[in-house]
This record gives sequence, C-alpha cells and structure tokens, in this order.
Amino acid sequence: MSDLITLLKVQKQVEMQHVETLRVDVDSPANPLVGVLLNSILLDSTKHAAICQALIDVDAGSTPVKLEIDMDLAVELSQKIKQHVNIETRMIKHLEGMLEKVEDDRVKYILEMMLDDEKRHHSTLKELSSLLDRNETAFDEYMGLFQKYMIVPP
Repeated sequence: MSDLITLLKVQKQVEMQHVETLRVDVDSPANPLVGVLLNSILLDSTKHAAICQALIDVDAGSTPVKLEIDMDLAVELSQKIKQHVNIETRMIKHLEGMLEKVEDDRVKYILEMMLDDEKRHHSTLKELSSLLDRNETAFDEYMGLFQKYMIVPP
C-alpha cells in the first residue's frame, strides 16, 4: 500500500471523527447561526472524507481513470452541468451585490465565506464541464472521420 493511500485513510478517519464530535454541538447549538455554521463545517468534513475515499478507490491517481460513459448521457450530463455553472454565476453575482450593501463586519464575513464556496463550486463545475466537452469533442472528431471517410476509426 502506498504512503499516500495510508495518509488518505488516516485523513478520512480524522474527518469522520471530527464529524462525530461536531454532530453533538450541531444538534444542540446555543445559537441558530452558530449551529448552521458548525453544520456547514460538519458537511465539509463529511465531503472531505468522501473525497479521500474516492481517491483511495482510484488508487490515488496511480492508474488513469477513464470516464466510461455513453455519449448521449455525456452530452446530457454536460448540458446539466452547464446549467449549474450558470446558476452558480448568478449566485456569485447576487452575493457580490449583497456584500456591497452590508455594513456589519460579522455578516460580511459570513457572506464572504458563502461567496468563496460559490466561486469554488463554479470553478469545479467549469472544470468538469470542460472534461465532458473534451469527450464530446473526441466524439465529434470520430463522427467527422466517419462522415468524411465512411469508416469507423479504431
């Protein structure tokens, strides 16, 4: 087992322990805003543990992972992801507009955290969309070859 896999397993365990510790405080918060923020951290730790597991499952990139997907499904998925990119863009603009009007530094800090999350989501979705578009482009190239030469490339 590689050192990275071992480290990922440890990180996953730490994240899940953190989730359990946070859950107690989330379930009985002293303040609703504190509860929501703690729950956000709990969800991030849960996500981090899932990412660690996914990296473990693909042997931390030691073998190439191909996106095995039907082309019709890839096109549909790509379109849905592009819709989500557009939604994230609208949310970013909305949050930026709110931030211009906020005077309370505490509220501003929380909205900036949300904006950072939305920007990260936007970036992730754009990268995923780009990945799927490359697969579509490859399909288009194959179709072009087929139409031009009436052959199916190997």
